[in-house]
Amino acid sequence: MDPRGWGGAFELATGDYLFEPHSGEEYSRDEDHIAHVIELLGEIPRHVALGGRYSREFFNRRGEGAGPRKNWGVSRELRHIRHLRPWGLRAVLQEKYEWPRGPAAAFAHFLRPMLAFEPARRATARQCLQHPWLRP
Repeated sequence: MDPRGWGGAFELATGDYLFEPHSGEEYSRDEDHIAHVIELLGEIPRHVALGGRYSREFFNRRGEGAGPRKNWGVSRELRHIRHLRPWGLRAVLQEKYEWPRGPAAAFAHFLRPMLAFEPARRATARQCLQHPWLRP
């Protein structure tokens, strides 16, 4: 499923965007978006994080900061955003939106396959339609 579709399901269920990045003095809106994704879904697989055309703009070697790129790619740390606060999807639904644990877990289970980092591992529309969360 196209990743643009999963945000719509979250928006319909909560009334909010799944990710709402902003730029800061030290980082771009794009880097903040990546930070939000990491906080929600966990560490991005190495080959995904480092395989993009613009990867070097966002990721660096551990402890390198925005300095020289020698030995770049040892880690998938963001260049300008150092402190991430992991907050999983189920927890977001429970803590921010006050969903009961069962419905939050079920909806998170429905959305998570659509959020896979690797396109080949993302749920297809057909698979999503077969998910128990959509059945009465």
